[in-house]
Amino acid sequence: MSGRGRFLSASWAALPEALKARLLLGSTGRLHLPEAAAAAAGSRPRTAAADPVDQTCADILLWTLGESPLDGNLARDILDLPRLRPFFPARAAEALEHLARNWNRPGNLAYYQRLAELRDLSRMRAYLESQVKKSPGSLFWRHQVLIVGLFENDFQWLESNLDLGGLGLPQGLAAAQACQLAQAKGDPGRALDLAQDPARDLEQTFGPGFAAARRGLILLAAGERGPAAGELAQALGHCPWQTSLALVLHDLAQGLDQERADLPGQVAALLYSWNKCRDLDAALDSVRRSDPGPARLFVLDNGSSDQTAEVIKRWRDRFGRDRFEALSLPVNIGAPAARNWLMSLPGVRECEFAAYLDDDAEPPADWLGRLGSAVRRYPQAGVWGCRVVDHSSPYLAQSTDLHLSAPPDTAGPDMDLSSLTPNPFTVTDLQNQTLDLGLFNYLRPCASVTGCCHLFRTADLAGSGGFSLRLSPSQFDDLELDLRLAASGRFAVFQGHLAVRHKKRSGLACHVSRAEMANALGNKYKLQAMHPKAEVRAVIRAEQKLLAADLGAKMSWIEDNLDCGPGNSC
Repeated sequence: MSGRGRFLSASWAALPEALKARLLLGSTGRLHLPEAAAAAAGSRPRTAAADPVDQTCADILLWTLGESPLDGNLARDILDLPRLRPFFPARAAEALEHLARNWNRPGNLAYYQRLAELRDLSRMRAYLESQVKKSPGSLFWRHQVLIVGLFENDFQWLESNLDLGGLGLPQGLAAAQACQLAQAKGDPGRALDLAQDPARDLEQTFGPGFAAARRGLILLAAGERGPAAGELAQALGHCPWQTSLALVLHDLAQGLDQERADLPGQVAALLYSWNKCRDLDAALDSVRRSDPGPARLFVLDNGSSDQTAEVIKRWRDRFGRDRFEALSLPVNIGAPAARNWLMSLPGVRECEFAAYLDDDAEPPADWLGRLGSAVRRYPQAGVWGCRVVDHSSPYLAQSTDLHLSAPPDTAGPDMDLSSLTPNPFTVTDLQNQTLDLGLFNYLRPCASVTGCCHLFRTADLAGSGGFSLRLSPSQFDDLELDLRLAASGRFAVFQGHLAVRHKKRSGLACHVSRAEMANALGNKYKLQAMHPKAEVRAVIRAEQKLLAADLGAKMSWIEDNLDCGPGNSC
């Protein structure tokens, strides 16, 4: 069955280049999507007639609201774009006005911010409970309850203090938030009931295609792949700008979301650890359950003073010395040096592939097959990585596909070494701007993948120069190596169908000392100074071409094989 003409391709081609450049990086995120829509709308002259690009920008903003339905600050940002207001349905305008009117951000947040800086979650929760009682109509405090409750994976506390039914929200906002919570809790039946939308509240509040997309992602998570494909195709027919949705649908329809493949060669699994014996024990247990298990393991005790040596010995005896090589160093030499040490071992060089795993990561049993699928589909990549999710709250993604971005080129020196950002480029953090409810479930190229679980061809790794010792003891050494590989034309590939649970948390629950913060800031400075501006800009341009070609090929496949025109379904 084929689609009606080239609807997706034509719709994509009609978008402004600046909007396409941003959407190629992804089509989700509390900050990313509004920036894309505002830039596209603000860079174009007004026209008297209805402007389809302005309508697309309005749809993008309403989709963002659907991802953050209690965010009054977002609502105010959207309302600050008067050019797009005529394109909002009446229910959307009502929802935006309600959020903005009831946000009520306090003027003095010093105490709460101090608790957040101290990562004192117990006192934060008590303070939030008191503020909700004191100001029951303030959506600001309810939103803080939502953030903390989701982060702590405590739905009983969250729902008790959020009290969605008692907030007097417009129906679309209440339904979207309840649906999101049901998805995060792993209750697809409840989530699907909320997304059925008989009164069209979701569609009228968050734009055409939003409700169908929610239903499709819920069905996909529940294993209902056929119905999921139909809903996602229907959604894409209404919002062809939704690049992430197109990537998810393509992989679902092709079966890539289920594909596993044997790696074409022997694999060395490499782990190094410093004073995290319990986490290492759990990580090695996960590796033991791998199907098939890696041919050989190489585990480095990086100067630990806890029970790490005993854990390593126990697992060496369990795996057998023919499959498990243990190494020990008297001092902690840092992450880059530990990775290079492992890479240089003769036993590792004998293997065709080398996979690094963090000592607090727990991959699923099929992790090697998932990486094998990525190698099969993108054999020329420099490195293959995974989707890293929070161990306790797997709907919080810690790392997905990372893409380079930089401010527009300006005249001046190649670098300003007197600035804290001598060469200001960053990597995208879309995964930190939204919940991971299915829009990162795809396989595609990118600039970098996380070092928590990544795979190299051993020969390529040996010839790369290794991980930079200038970025010791940790921070950014994996990104810096990926940058070098990308500059040579060997971009990373993100395997979003492989979710690896990671115990090290980010944000509120990750206590970072001043020394650690200073080290990270220093390494960020060094990272920027290691790569000339011209090289970084060239990598960004090359990645944009790569992403555009990859998306274009997948949109063409969808058009050739599925019905995704307006109002159609598979």
